[in-house]
Amino acid sequence: MFDISGKECIENMHALDIICIIAIAVVRISGKNAIKNISTFVKDSPFNEKTPLSKVCFLVDKDGLIFDEAVVTSYVEPNSYTGENLVEISCHGNPNIVSKIIDLSVEGGSTLAEPGEFTKTAFLNGKLDLSEAESVSAIIHSKSITGAKAGVKNLKGGLSNKINSVKSSLVSVVANLEFNLDISEDDLQPNLLENSKKVVRVAIESLGGFLLTFRETKMFQAGASVVILGPPNAGKSTLFNCLVNKNQSIVTDVEGTTRDVVEKNIDINGLPVLLKDTAGIRESGDSVEKIGVERSFVEAKEADLAIVLNDNELVFNDSKHLYVFNKSDIASPEKEYDLYISAKTGDNIQELKKLIYTTLVSSEAPADTLLTSKRQFIAINNTLKHLKEAHSLIVAGDSLELVVEDINRSIGFLDSITSKTTKDDILDAVFSSFCVGK
Repeated sequence: MFDISGKECIENMHALDIICIIAIAVVRISGKNAIKNISTFVKDSPFNEKTPLSKVCFLVDKDGLIFDEAVVTSYVEPNSYTGENLVEISCHGNPNIVSKIIDLSVEGGSTLAEPGEFTKTAFLNGKLDLSEAESVSAIIHSKSITGAKAGVKNLKGGLSNKINSVKSSLVSVVANLEFNLDISEDDLQPNLLENSKKVVRVAIESLGGFLLTFRETKMFQAGASVVILGPPNAGKSTLFNCLVNKNQSIVTDVEGTTRDVVEKNIDINGLPVLLKDTAGIRESGDSVEKIGVERSFVEAKEADLAIVLNDNELVFNDSKHLYVFNKSDIASPEKEYDLYISAKTGDNIQELKKLIYTTLVSSEAPADTLLTSKRQFIAINNTLKHLKEAHSLIVAGDSLELVVEDINRSIGFLDSITSKTTKDDILDAVFSSFCVGK
């Protein structure tokens, strides 16, 4: 963890000049006795369990000897991240100092936190719902600022608010339908079925938008896989080196030079991309090259996008792909391609980056509808399954009991996204991916 400190540092930062960065570490203690615990090693501790306070303090060992000067901040329950008494000690980042603070805290009755334990505690104390808690992990692990922003939106209740809005509309439908269950169909409230069908249809459309964004959100968080394919000497390695801005792949005039997958992480317009150079696709009697060709097809199948150079006859089913003609500075193809480039001269490379981005990221998907975990994705899928069944039953004029049952099941799956009564095994799976300290 790093901190920018001092007046001169701020001035330099504004001037885009030299910035002084000082390494610090933060030790976080949470629990009923957290504030009482630190009194054993914070010299002349001014902290109490009634008033929050932030103060520069000396830290002392059991013999009363000072071993560091730190900023100590206390938070009084329930007004803390965890909902408990909480203390944060911002000390110098020397591992020996950090270790000393931890040892003294443990001697005072604290236990070492498990991964995600602070956020899990916040969830159990009602400070966060489950989707908001998951967003913390999304922020931590995101490989791009866009992915981190998605997590922040959910941390502020973006997903929860949308889920609760859909849930509220469905609960109203169920209430109205249940009210009419004992009434003859001839005596149903006017437009009851039509209004119910409309609400369910709107819910389906809204939740369907959630699914559209999941793949893209995950790409911004975890990165997208992009594979370069094509025959030997199509310029795959040259294009790879051009995009990564480094001579990483070996480039020669000899066919079959690239036999294994070469990969590099790059950034394309804010989208983290794992770019892969592959073996040239052709029939070969060389056993090693043959394995390389097989790997090329495997990588293409698993990739988010395949860039196919100088061969627009390779067939892709559901996989996203671009047919790109390379070496446009020296030749012209007989057939049509999505883009014409020269990796050697750099011609149209920026256009290729834009095309990669727009192919992977749909501008039609609502940017504020964000699912950040596979668990959420599955829950929305299950919700949609039952809502579509309910919609079909209403259209067919089937039993209201069956309609109510399907809508109630969909509400249950929505609840699982934000629920505060989630099973322990699910909670363990969610929070185990967190780092220690969160």
